Amino acid sequence: MDTQTACDTRTLLILTALKAEYQVARAVVKQWQLDTPAAIRASAYENIVVEQIGMGGRFLKEILPRYYHSQVTGVVTAGLAGACSPELAVGDLVIDSNSCEALRVEEIINAMSNGQRCVIGPIHTSKHMVGDTAEKKELFVKGKFVAVDMENKATFEFAQRRNVPWIGLRTISDTAMDSLPSQIAQFMDSSGNVRPLALTITIAANPGIIGNLMRLGKASNIASRKLAEAIGAVIRSGWPFQA
Repeated sequence: MDTQTACDTRTLLILTALKAEYQVARAVVKQWQLDTPAAIRASAYENIVVEQIGMGGRFLKEILPRYYHSQVTGVVTAGLAGACSPELAVGDLVIDSNSCEALRVEEIINAMSNGQRCVIGPIHTSKHMVGDTAEKKELFVKGKFVAVDMENKATFEFAQRRNVPWIGLRTISDTAMDSLPSQIAQFMDSSGNVRPLALTITIAANPGIIGNLMRLGKASNIASRKLAEAIGAVIRSGWPFQA
């Protein structure tokens, strides 16, 4: 079944912010469909839909109304995040502490995703990209947040309004000690996608950021692979679980 077709069947809704995260989730869903017999798929989900909601969930207002009359059985918000806790490393998975059945999901991911390090903790949803190490430290020390993202709060509230289970999955792409280049905003569009020409211009004006961007790219690739493992584990587990 097409993962981009909202319908009156039981639907698991996977929400991602960036194009790269969207592509990861789509690939995982397609592989699950190929590997899993139809009878087993039908017993878990009749449909899985992946949507890209943009940075900060800027497209939520136009996307979520499509599902007001659909049988959404669960909402998964999946993507990369920055660490606030100094104990988290690149590729570690954080399950938002607001997630439904978080402890059981943690156990399943630990069992099904090659021993990926997985922790449960509060994630702060920021209105802006947090790349400054001092700001990350403040969020951890004062707010007790282990990671920071830009979308979890809005998607969690949508799930609450629909009275459906929600889970927030975030893999770490930059640690609490990593600072992100302030110039990132200059070459990313409002959806969080890289604009190649703008990137070229930014690098030409600030060649010193090349090393930082290469490090970030490598870390994002690691985090994306771990995100794929986590999404796959959740789908294969049949979350949200039936009593």
